[in-house]
Amino acid sequence: MAIRSTNNEEDIYFNKIRREIKLKLKINIDQYKEAYIKRRIAVRMRACKCRTYKEYYEYLLKHPEEYKELENVLTVNVTEFWRDVTVYKEIKKILEKMVLDKSRRSIRIWSAGCSSGEEPYGIAIIIDNLLEKHKRKSLKVTIIGTDIDRKVLEKARKGIYLDKQLKNIDPPLISKYFTKISEYEYQIKPIIKKYVQFRIHDLIKDPPLKNMDMILCRNVVIYFDKEVQEKIFLKFYEALVSGGYLVLGKTEILRGKAKELFKTVNHRERIYQKP
Repeated sequence: MAIRSTNNEEDIYFNKIRREIKLKLKINIDQYKEAYIKRRIAVRMRACKCRTYKEYYEYLLKHPEEYKELENVLTVNVTEFWRDVTVYKEIKKILEKMVLDKSRRSIRIWSAGCSSGEEPYGIAIIIDNLLEKHKRKSLKVTIIGTDIDRKVLEKARKGIYLDKQLKNIDPPLISKYFTKISEYEYQIKPIIKKYVQFRIHDLIKDPPLKNMDMILCRNVVIYFDKEVQEKIFLKFYEALVSGGYLVLGKTEILRGKAKELFKTVNHRERIYQKP
């Protein structure tokens, strides 16, 4: 993504901050939309009481610990389980078909950009219930959550969440799958953790995972420019088995060659299938 070259001091210092992000945080920020980067930097500027990019750049140089805070706001974090109820109803229908297929021996799911783990654990809860309902506990289920942020993956592995993050889950399921560890905190039980593994993965640079029956990548690619989005969609196509499903966020659409390769299953919920 090209940056406009001007003599404006703010543009100069904005570009200096971008360079710092690339050098210090090893994030290829050129792949992100400029408006998104500016919004996220503005969050830290307010926190540090900096009014201009020049002030914030100088603040960064004097306070190296601020780089970690900046890295945190540049990543997208899921805030609750089953955040979009209508999407999860459709996902449950698809997963139930997989569970009911007696010829099937395994289900492999990739939660790309999984942040602190709400999405992969939420899918694991749905699947565990379906396996129990249809007496298919012997079906091998692997859910892989990936993210570029090591810190949020550490949080995901612990599986500790605030009560408000569970607001979309019925109380009996909370009792079944979570342990209350304090007045406001709950921890995922081992019966769900056993399905889920977490890995560091860069959607732009790293090769895709393979042999996936479903990929969830919701509200992640929207932050990349169009050219990068097209490349990521093709990686997802490569990662899926024939008949596998791709689930995007409500504001995201397929671009480039991927529009022809994927079949639309549910346009409203952004669910696609590899024929």
